[in-house]
Amino acid sequence: MKDFRVVFSLILLTVFILGCTQPAQPTQPQPEEKIKVGVLIPETGLYSSAGVAMKNAAELAAEHAGNVELVFADCGDSPEKAKTAFEYLVSQKVDAVVGAYSSPQAMVVADAAGENKVVYLVSVASTGVIEKKVTEGNRYVFRTAYNTTYWGVLAAEFLSLSKPDKYYFVGYDPLKTFNQGMLAKINELYGEPELEVYYKSPSVSPDDYKNVAKQIAERAGERDAIILGDPGGVSINFLKEYRANGGKGIIYSVGGALALPATLKKLNAGYTAFQAAALEETEKTDLTAKYFADYKAKFGEDANNYAGLLTYDSIMILSQAFEKGGKEKLIETLESGSFKGAAGIYRFNENHQALWGSEELKGTIGEFVNGKVEVVYPPEFATSQVVWPE
Repeated sequence: MKDFRVVFSLILLTVFILGCTQPAQPTQPQPEEKIKVGVLIPETGLYSSAGVAMKNAAELAAEHAGNVELVFADCGDSPEKAKTAFEYLVSQKVDAVVGAYSSPQAMVVADAAGENKVVYLVSVASTGVIEKKVTEGNRYVFRTAYNTTYWGVLAAEFLSLSKPDKYYFVGYDPLKTFNQGMLAKINELYGEPELEVYYKSPSVSPDDYKNVAKQIAERAGERDAIILGDPGGVSINFLKEYRANGGKGIIYSVGGALALPATLKKLNAGYTAFQAAALEETEKTDLTAKYFADYKAKFGEDANNYAGLLTYDSIMILSQAFEKGGKEKLIETLESGSFKGAAGIYRFNENHQALWGSEELKGTIGEFVNGKVEVVYPPEFATSQVVWPE
């Protein structure tokens, strides 16, 4: 019996030693968890030119972030299409949504976001209704874009810097609500225009922008400014028609199509000023230069489109919020945190509006003159004063 116990003990010891010396099985690397972000882009309809920039910027953001999976949906140019696109994104089980273009679209999507309990970052639309929805209890909605008031603040800033004899306000009829809200703030901060006029979409009235351009060109003087409230491609045609009819002074654009240096060079559009969330010359964070350089390298064109840059920043914000607090605490993290984008450092107020106008997040005004873009605002990045035609 004693011998049996000795043999049994030796067997156990051998098994134990062999077990300890067996090579460990390699563990399979766990795939990195990602936040699934739905992106509403206007691939069709009135705003399709902005849709291209928005999609490009979203893809670049996912590449830079590394922890984002994208799902795209075409929101077209109507609230109905935007809602259908949002519902598709929800069916794809996204964790958050960014995008849509117009204010009517964003309002419908904001309601749907609250109903479906999906975080929604408004990256373009400016209506004050968005903030009102938050105060009424919809905590799922945040806005990274300017509100309508800040669009007016920037235009008034340009007028204060340029000191024109008079200014004219030319709006775009499909965006009349936005334009009128912006103008109300300009009136408050600077004063009323010599004339307020709107041109219709070419799909409704093909020659209307030509008629308005001629009307303003006949009235505006050498030291007058034209505030142009159309960010789309028709603004290019308006500018060409205005100058062809002898239009003088400076045109200040809300950006978009007339904020692209390549376009301005091609048009030889000297004395055209514009707003942008950021410019390549304004290194607000370490993402600014990276965004502009990588966008141009990847897509072969300039990245000054406002809707594109704000789409990029919105996705980068969601990436950082996910990294800080996870999917379950997106709202709490967005409400309390600060987030880095190409345009600056984002924080949100009690109405979930990004704090544009704060020290770390300011819009930018550039002027195309002598073949290049000069920064005229904010002062810490200014490379020139406003230049008038001689």
